[in-house]
Amino acid sequence: MIEKKLIDVVKNKNINITEIDVLERILDRRRWPKNYLCGQPSIEAILEDGLTTSQDFFDEDGYINSTKCIKVYEEGYTLILSNIGGFVRDTWIIQEYLKNTFNKKCNCNFYFGTGEKTVSYIKHSHKYPVIVKNIYGEAVWVIDGKEKILANQDCTWFNKDVEHQVVDIKSKKLSMTCNIV
Repeated sequence: MIEKKLIDVVKNKNINITEIDVLERILDRRRWPKNYLCGQPSIEAILEDGLTTSQDFFDEDGYINSTKCIKVYEEGYTLILSNIGGFVRDTWIIQEYLKNTFNKKCNCNFYFGTGEKTVSYIKHSHKYPVIVKNIYGEAVWVIDGKEKILANQDCTWFNKDVEHQVVDIKSKKLSMTCNIV
């Protein structure tokens, strides 16, 4: 079964990133334009109503205001850092493995949060399968109506059209989603 093999490969590739590592990369403001060429925002915050925003994160030159963005994280909002396949070597290796497996680019994103104000989007689904790797911390997911806890380096897969949501973050967490679009 392809899902089991994919989960095993992604799970067994440790990604050694800390909260400090992510915060330091956010300081590299030229890495974070308001939108990538494809139109996708580089960094967004999930609000209490489940919507996202990035409107106050960017300076007039179109790049992130690192101080404002980090402040939003420190206030307890979950950040979405998009297109992070090249964030560090380990994320690049996973993205390349998925690209070669599916013969197409797979978009990888980080969900970086403390759980103090927001945890995740409201329950939703996608028109494509998703692999989730919890890099550090612990989160409670509801996937297809079943509760599942993902902790350090755990990995899961869900098919397209499967409803899912993170309902609780037990400690500061960083997870990576790999969207097989």
